[in-house]
Amino acid sequence: MRLPKTLAAMTAAVALTALTGCGGEGDSGPLAAFGLPKADTMAAVEQLLNKNAPTCRELEPRIGSKTEERLKDPSAFAVKETATCKAGRDEYTTLMLLSDMKKFQEANKKALEADPDFDTSYFVGQNFAVDPGNDDAARKMKSAGLALMVCDPKFKAEIPSGYKISEELVKGCFVTDYLPS
Repeated sequence: MRLPKTLAAMTAAVALTALTGCGGEGDSGPLAAFGLPKADTMAAVEQLLNKNAPTCRELEPRIGSKTEERLKDPSAFAVKETATCKAGRDEYTTLMLLSDMKKFQEANKKALEADPDFDTSYFVGQNFAVDPGNDDAARKMKSAGLALMVCDPKFKAEIPSGYKISEELVKGCFVTDYLPS
């Protein structure tokens, strides 16, 4: 039996979605090779974070105050959309969809060079970053398949052997599967 063209196209689209997962995780590039997920919408990021444990509740389209202090000009950091959700009691996680991960890393590296106390650590996927609200939320980010991005060479020197490190986008910034206790 032959399927009508529209039904065949819909079946193919569903099959592709099933293969690539939430938001198209199968893209190429260094962060895809690292095994990081991709999410093209805030809903997809929220679903990814809540996949293993409820980490992101009450999603709102705004930037968290802690992140806002850090990223005074979100567009300079290639942030195209932000949202905040509850990570715990009085703790909030900020989600950021990025237009360009390399530009995001470059802006963080530049900010650290200007201010040695600037915090460049985020959990990242291929095209989004997350600023967790607390240590418990940070551990859940790792279990959601995200990696820690840092642009601080002092932190890189402290990573024990056996953990993955990728520094392919911006020299001086890296992603790792290591999360200090």
